[in-house]
Amino acid sequence: MQDKTSIIIPTYNEAGNIKNCVETITRVLEEQAITFEIIIVDDNSPDGTYEVTKVMAKYDQRIKPFVRRNEKGLSSAVTFGYDKASGDKLIVVDADFQHDYTKIPDLIQLLNENDIVVATRRSQDGGYGNFPILRKLASLFATKISEWLFPVKISDPMSGFFGIRKSVYLDTKDKLHPRGYKILFEILGVVKTDKIAEIGYTFGLRTWGHSKLDSFVIFYFLWDLVSIKWNQWKESHPLLYGSKGRNSHTHP
Repeated sequence: MQDKTSIIIPTYNEAGNIKNCVETITRVLEEQAITFEIIIVDDNSPDGTYEVTKVMAKYDQRIKPFVRRNEKGLSSAVTFGYDKASGDKLIVVDADFQHDYTKIPDLIQLLNENDIVVATRRSQDGGYGNFPILRKLASLFATKISEWLFPVKISDPMSGFFGIRKSVYLDTKDKLHPRGYKILFEILGVVKTDKIAEIGYTFGLRTWGHSKLDSFVIFYFLWDLVSIKWNQWKESHPLLYGSKGRNSHTHP
């Protein structure tokens, strides 16, 4: 039986992008004869994103939309999608065309031999494209901080375009405390594996709508740094916190 891949797309105010996004991903995967489903997790967008996805799902059973009315945040939307997915491989991608959807089959292929595969902008065959200079500097600054605090052998831990085996996620989900906007950053902080691969891609321009990068995203990133280090410290001091500290969702 062929493996199935679940594509996880977290959305908020992507009504102008989501139909073209799903159609493009569907075409790319069908050309490679890949068995897949598309999990769309919408945070109750006021622009009607969820309503658009419900119409799409009527014509393709592989499209599975969900709406969260009482919870917000990209990271928790991703793990919500993970828990709804039936695939053996989980790929996270944005709906705004800033990620290169033609690279998805390569991520899937690399997951045959790796636990995590990251699409990186910081490789010889990748790049930031026409990324605004201030956002590029902010991304590079965040990457340097993460490399300093969390030694991880990948070039782009801030990437929002990546894949993970579902078995690896299930083995570590109780250690995750998803919040904010950089779920890969937290996953890399808790998953113990050397089987991590990268593939380059060029960051594209948003085709519709506005970027969600603002002061709140930066705040959540800094909060992530503190929270992940705090939870790692509790993990390394079980005599002080016992088993409750392992699964606690209390942050400093």
